[in-house]
Amino acid sequence: MAIDRRVVASTVCAMVSSNDLYEYFYCPREVYFMKKLRLPSEKKKMQMGREEQEKEVKRLSERRDVFGIDRMDVTKVEQNKYLESKDIDFCGIMDVLLTLNDGEMIPVDIKYTAFPHLQPGRVKQIIGYALLIDRNYDKNTCRGIIYYPMQNKQDTVKVSPGDKSMLLMDIERIKRIILSDKVPRKTASKNCGYCGYLKI
Repeated sequence: MAIDRRVVASTVCAMVSSNDLYEYFYCPREVYFMKKLRLPSEKKKMQMGREEQEKEVKRLSERRDVFGIDRMDVTKVEQNKYLESKDIDFCGIMDVLLTLNDGEMIPVDIKYTAFPHLQPGRVKQIIGYALLIDRNYDKNTCRGIIYYPMQNKQDTVKVSPGDKSMLLMDIERIKRIILSDKVPRKTASKNCGYCGYLKI
């Protein structure tokens, strides 16, 4: 059964999500507009990216490998996998969750972008997924994959215990933005031209 991301988003709006992490490292004000003021973003590229992600997942059955991993080593491929951890008020929907024959679980984030490189927000999302896997499956997740369908390439993100500890601090910072009535600082001006809240 497919997960309706809009339904999930509405039911866990009080939680910090993996998408909030991405937006926070793009610009803290985006989190304020989304979570505090509940204002919709106007990013058309995000919708295009979602459609491309769904197409890419369907193409998996035609590939010899699964995001760079030999198909014979993969036990399970789960799409749109939702996980949450209520004790830290954090949740996320992974585009794909891979389970390997040896029990390792690897989160995969599909990014439809013309800029296929490791941005801080993308890396933080992977760390967030790793943390959720650890807490839900009693694992020690040490890597994730970011896949770029436009370029047919992927980056492997290594995740350390220190990365997960830092992420818990990031979640607390985002919580403070949501609880505060103060508009946070804006990001570097180079991102402003692509902002979904530019008109605001």
